[in-house]
Amino acid sequence: MIEVLKFGSSVLRSSDDLPVAVDEIYRRWRAGYRVLAVVSAFEGVTDRLLREVAAAVGNDSDEATASYVATGEQRTAALLVGALHQHGMPARIVDAREIGLAAAGTTLDSVPTGVNAAAIERHWQDHDILVLPGFYGVDPEGRIALFGRGGSDLSALFLAAALRAECRLLKDVAGVFEADPAAHPDARRYATLSWQSAIRMAGPLIQPKALELARQLGLSFEVGRPSESVCTKVGLAEDVLASVLPSSPPLRVALVGCGTVGRGVYERLKRYPQGFVVGHVIVRELSRHRDVPEATVDPAAAAGDAIDVLVICGGDASFAYSLAEGALRAGKFVVTANKAMVAAHGASLQTFLQDGRLRCSAAVGGAVPVLETLARVRERVREIRGIINSTSSVILDEIARGSSLPDAIATARARGYAEENPTRDLSGEDSADKLAIAIGTAFGEWIDPARIPTRGVNGIHGGHDRHRLIATATATATGTATAAKGRIAARVEPEAQRPASYLGAARGPENRVEIELASGEVIRLRGQGAGRWPTTASVIADLQEVARSGVRPPSTSAA
Repeated sequence: MIEVLKFGSSVLRSSDDLPVAVDEIYRRWRAGYRVLAVVSAFEGVTDRLLREVAAAVGNDSDEATASYVATGEQRTAALLVGALHQHGMPARIVDAREIGLAAAGTTLDSVPTGVNAAAIERHWQDHDILVLPGFYGVDPEGRIALFGRGGSDLSALFLAAALRAECRLLKDVAGVFEADPAAHPDARRYATLSWQSAIRMAGPLIQPKALELARQLGLSFEVGRPSESVCTKVGLAEDVLASVLPSSPPLRVALVGCGTVGRGVYERLKRYPQGFVVGHVIVRELSRHRDVPEATVDPAAAAGDAIDVLVICGGDASFAYSLAEGALRAGKFVVTANKAMVAAHGASLQTFLQDGRLRCSAAVGGAVPVLETLARVRERVREIRGIINSTSSVILDEIARGSSLPDAIATARARGYAEENPTRDLSGEDSADKLAIAIGTAFGEWIDPARIPTRGVNGIHGGHDRHRLIATATATATGTATAAKGRIAARVEPEAQRPASYLGAARGPENRVEIELASGEVIRLRGQGAGRWPTTASVIADLQEVARSGVRPPSTSAA
């Protein structure tokens, strides 16, 4: 599946808005899409660049103007790719020249005429997320040619048609309305809109050239805000106004833990005031969180009618389970990154995992959508194998460079990839917890992680530069003595990897997972598996899915 996402300056007003684009891209990537994100310059940048080039060289060189103005989109693309990397996602910039995005017309007002789709496909082999500076292509003489005001819309729709992809234009409104909602608050949104009506009504919102191109190509597409499920679908036969639904209040969130991950989640939630309000942040020491007004040391704040969703980013497995079970029994949602809790109590939590009341995507793989992929595949899974502990990988890299184990641990800790006490990472217990959750998701059976044969990296020394801590679960006819119901053989141990292999190519904190299906097809996933922002992205994605579901705990309606 492929989706083209277009982010305009009404969404990406400045670099401060990059996390919103990251969350939207992550939403689609973890749903199984390869993503092409087309970006505009930040708000006001194009006008500023036009003034600068005119002041410097006048208005007599269209080539200079086009090349200079295009740097606005290039800068946005560079920063977005950097933000995606920060959040652990396999992303890459692609340029109009790289993908053969051809343009015809004048230098300052052209149209796209062709693209090398095979080049884009080749880049997708290594990076599931591609970011393209929109607004321009390359003319027959190899020069930059602009697509005119709003030209990123034109780029996105043209590319979606060429790639046979879905397309969503991200704006600062929930779709196309019968009148400007800023001036007319009672204006209704269209659920569906024909091309003809869109050309007549949506000109201020969508570039007219882009709308005409979509009509000519018979391309339908969506217009809406990031992270929301509602939108306008343009290109269907009928104009249909959306039903007026009562607005839902923001979900009230209680957050357990405000450390590395918890603090990231707390900061990200503040970006979505219409969707979430943080009621309580449960911490161990108030003195360490004086800048968090919602901080409390009272775990009772996690229960009762004061919250809708409990987010657990800290605490040991027993403490986290007691809070989660109480919230779930009371009809609340729970989102957690606590893999030890889910692994230890997966069987008793199975019902809540299946009905979506409990979501734990961040517990396995950080930003890598391991659990989402396992839950989505329709074919029987034969084997799961992969690197699912970033701490051990960073330490192994340092040991391969000649560091002692204590020095390697210190380096990993300084880089933010090791906790103060990394014992569970080094012993392989952390990987066993994650593997148990993956087994429960893929095979519907829950293995006690303590019964998974596990050998860590404690004994690894210099000269083992090709080793990685590998977690493996295989569906077998006979199973082993340690397998649940005799069907699953599981293990965690360091294994030498060929450098040219998919797992062997992993470096640093990157997690890589291979999911082999009964047909022999192998699904490959990679991304960063540890750190504040990769795990935060996964937790926030779970929260946004709860919000989009429209389901609210009983207490919400009475609030």
